[in-house]
Amino acid sequence: KFCNMAHQDKKPKLSRPQYGEYTGTAPRISLVLTPLDETNLALAAQVGVTDVVYYNMDEMPSSAADLKKIREHVESFGLRLAAVEGGPKMDKIVQGEDGRDAQIDAYKKCIEAMGEAGVPILCYNFMPWSFRVGRTSYSVDIRGGAVSSEWRDKDFDDSVRYPEGETSHDEMWENLAYFLKAVVPVAERCGVYLAMHPDDPPIPRVRGLARIMTSPEAFERMCSIVDSPHNGITFCQGCFSEMGVDVPATIRRLGHKVHFVHFRDVIGTANNFLETFQDEGQTDMHAAMQAWKDVGFNGIIRPDHVPLLPGIEEGHDVGFKARGYFSGRASGYTMMGRLFAVGYMRGLLDAVFGRAVSSFKATCLHAHPKA
Repeated sequence: KFCNMAHQDKKPKLSRPQYGEYTGTAPRISLVLTPLDETNLALAAQVGVTDVVYYNMDEMPSSAADLKKIREHVESFGLRLAAVEGGPKMDKIVQGEDGRDAQIDAYKKCIEAMGEAGVPILCYNFMPWSFRVGRTSYSVDIRGGAVSSEWRDKDFDDSVRYPEGETSHDEMWENLAYFLKAVVPVAERCGVYLAMHPDDPPIPRVRGLARIMTSPEAFERMCSIVDSPHNGITFCQGCFSEMGVDVPATIRRLGHKVHFVHFRDVIGTANNFLETFQDEGQTDMHAAMQAWKDVGFNGIIRPDHVPLLPGIEEGHDVGFKARGYFSGRASGYTMMGRLFAVGYMRGLLDAVFGRAVSSFKATCLHAHPKA
């Protein structure tokens, strides 16, 4: 199995996961590449990334053959295709609308395709599709003239209503339970690990739509609906920081159910926050990395949102956008900011796990990536 978790003496422990032939003890740095092309694959391999995440917030390849083609292309650069982020369309699933059973059937087929293609992690979220990830600005100047995004309640018009109208938290929990009970058994059979991402921002209601994945307690409740290693968490450190919790302590609390980590940070809380470079937010990132070591995590960890570096790259209002990520200039999905993030993460990994354990040489799929 890729990943298996259990409680022992009431202390969360994560047994050693395995991606392909990997049996190491340190997390591996992964990236979303936008676009997923040869230039960015070569760049990822050159800076010591080991794993690639296929990202599309609207849909995903539904056949094993299509996923295998992507995996083989990624592997030709000495990298692994470790996860799909976004996943199949599930707007009717989330809202419990007519047609959700057809979407669940399609979701099951995608899980089966991932299992056959050897892609072990599916990162998804349960935000209402009329309003998912939200920011009030994508053009905020930060360090050295870099550009980032923010959320400020006072700048947001919450009076707007969508066709779904007002929804309740009880309905959302019922919809999530219906979904998990249908798909987790398929994930177990296929060796795929579902990893729920928090709502972003993690606020309980937006424009009348209830949002439920907004606290550590919510994630514990979600995991208890179907108690299975295949029903787990994408721990977005930025979102948990927005919740106002102690991130390293929450890693120790939930780490035994985590399959995937987003290593980002903010300044502020859910109602008013600014996205930062990984080294200047409010979280002690060294302590967070130590917490990942303490819980035995050795899965994939990616920078997630990064600032735009103007003058070096275009913003996503004029350049390539990550599919399904409607935003603005500093979308968080431009490439150059990721290079700083990867170097920063590599330094923390070396400091916490030791260079011999965390180095690219120790974690790469092939000794020599494609030139």
